[in-house]
Amino acid sequence: MTGRTGDRPVVLFAGHRFDICPDVTFRSYQSDHVQAFVPHTAPAPPCGHLTQIRVRHSQDLFRRRMARLADAPSLPVVPFRGEPYRFSRIGDVSWWRPQPGSHLPQDHLYAMDGIGWLHVLIHPGTHRGERYLMRIIRESVLRCAETRGWAAFHAAATAVEGQGVLIAGPSGAGKTTVATALATHYGADLIASDRAVVTDQAAMVVGVPLSVRIGAGTLGALPPHHRLTRFRAPLGNSGHAHKASYTPRTFAHAFAARVRESAPLRVAVIPQLSDDAQDVTVSVLGPDAARAALTAACCTPDDEDWLHPWFADRTRPVHVIRDQAAQLVDDLVQRVPVVNVRAGVRSPHLLERLADTVTRRLT
Repeated sequence: MTGRTGDRPVVLFAGHRFDICPDVTFRSYQSDHVQAFVPHTAPAPPCGHLTQIRVRHSQDLFRRRMARLADAPSLPVVPFRGEPYRFSRIGDVSWWRPQPGSHLPQDHLYAMDGIGWLHVLIHPGTHRGERYLMRIIRESVLRCAETRGWAAFHAAATAVEGQGVLIAGPSGAGKTTVATALATHYGADLIASDRAVVTDQAAMVVGVPLSVRIGAGTLGALPPHHRLTRFRAPLGNSGHAHKASYTPRTFAHAFAARVRESAPLRVAVIPQLSDDAQDVTVSVLGPDAARAALTAACCTPDDEDWLHPWFADRTRPVHVIRDQAAQLVDDLVQRVPVVNVRAGVRSPHLLERLADTVTRRLT
């Protein structure tokens, strides 16, 4: 969803407003990339807050700031899993630069100034530097959700005819496979691919803007010559073995579906896919088992990726946030059925049978 602040567009993610101001020479690249994550429909309830972000794309400015930071006192920080940065404070501005000598490219800087504006400074030679802005947006969305009493889950989410499906579990459980099955056979709208937020009293599921990563096995299970396989999305091993990456709109477009930001939550699915030909089975979890599975998937306040507050400080004590998340898990167990779906990825007609199994729980 978009609006305007003065002569600039305001983008909304999960109800949080972002005023994004890129340099003129970089504006089209940055705007196109952000738009690829913007939902088409069903905006989340607004929070009333605004985050302002400036994106600078200047070789001279980048070099001057890097030279200044090289001599400034700094502390090592790892705010995002596996990504070491150096933190410095110069005057009233906080700076984060990639740890020299690490695997991170030395082509970008993050900053927060004294009035709360966030800044991304990118070297013009950076490959696809427009991606760095989304890091700020994602964390701001997650911190805003905490403040609102919502909770994030390691989960995908879709909407089948407007009914929300939360698909929660650890990496490799089969979340994206189930979401792809629902899109393939029921035209399900995409809400979230790896982090989904559940609102207070477990009433709605809301998406966090992340790329959709799909394993080679799931891509291979799609019908021959499916549109998704024709998009250029290289397979790689960047912490996710043999997975291709798509923007939400690219993924949705391939299934003639939409990116939907929110939906009433109707069912929670705990997938367990195995590398065999096991038949598809489903069972409704009892309250204790459902609570344990959802608690294990809950990322609030202890997210395995977003390790420490970075661009947005927490406004509530961690123990309060943790108690809120526990209460929300209880609400979720009481409000919607939680089902365990088991299947082997080598079983015949896997996507069709997964989709049928899940949608039967919505009727």
